[in-house]
Amino acid sequence: MTCVMPQHLCWLHCVALLLLMQTLWASSEECVSLYFGVGCFWHIQYEFIHAEETILKRQGANLTSITGYAASNAGGRFCYKDGKDHAEVVDLVVPRSAVSDIAAAYWKMFVGKDRSHTNDRGPNYRAVIGLPGGMQSPLIADIKASQEGNVAQPFELRSGTGDDPDTLGSAHVWVYDSNAVPFHQAELYHQFHDDYLPGGNYDESYNSLKYTLLCSGRLSPTSCPMERPDDKRPCNGDFQPTANCSVGAATNLSLSSDANRAGQTTLTSTLASALATSTPLIAWARAAIQVSIFSFIPCLNLW
Repeated sequence: MTCVMPQHLCWLHCVALLLLMQTLWASSEECVSLYFGVGCFWHIQYEFIHAEETILKRQGANLTSITGYAASNAGGRFCYKDGKDHAEVVDLVVPRSAVSDIAAAYWKMFVGKDRSHTNDRGPNYRAVIGLPGGMQSPLIADIKASQEGNVAQPFELRSGTGDDPDTLGSAHVWVYDSNAVPFHQAELYHQFHDDYLPGGNYDESYNSLKYTLLCSGRLSPTSCPMERPDDKRPCNGDFQPTANCSVGAATNLSLSSDANRAGQTTLTSTLASALATSTPLIAWARAAIQVSIFSFIPCLNLW
């Protein structure tokens, strides 16, 4: 089979087809929801937002790092100072290929074997990592390896069962199966909050991301008694996420305030929704590749 068009048009056709195939590949990359804890979640959220911006090149409505509670066997809603032994964590949604880099950003938050905010004590501030499958996840090897060059000493990854004790003074991190002990979004006033240590007076552009993610659907008001349901602004402008792993994935996982408490959305259904809500370009790319895959054969004759 040969290309029947003029050669320069054949080249354009082949380059366009390769770009479409690259777009399809990128759009179908597996998305993974993870949560991390190491002390007060105010500054942890700030660090993970920075990691998303620098590592994943995200901004605005495409950011996914939100604060919440996890790693407890208690039932019902999870709220601030509710007497339960949940850990303060930050949940984010990332491409599978970026897990190692995101985990490296987490390890850099430790000061020696402890958290930076050592005045926060108790199980609510223990070091935790949550991911689908827990210690049985294939991602564990990447997370463990990402310690290299980023910590003062190796940290042991221990399988947590929920309601585990504090890790202060010990170089270990509890690891949880996020399907068994899922993430629960924290109250809105805990989102994009200034830190209480020196240097924690963040820019307004950071604080206002709370409203951006409310408009995008990543955040929603909780039913916690200290919630401030009127803490919102009009959703003016385009707040629709467009980045890979932040469209359907982030939106569905954000149903954590009350819907996740009835049952966390699984990664499989999240991916299905993400693919179903793909941008028109991605949908067009799929269709174009399906109908023209055989038209790539003539391109082989150009080499």
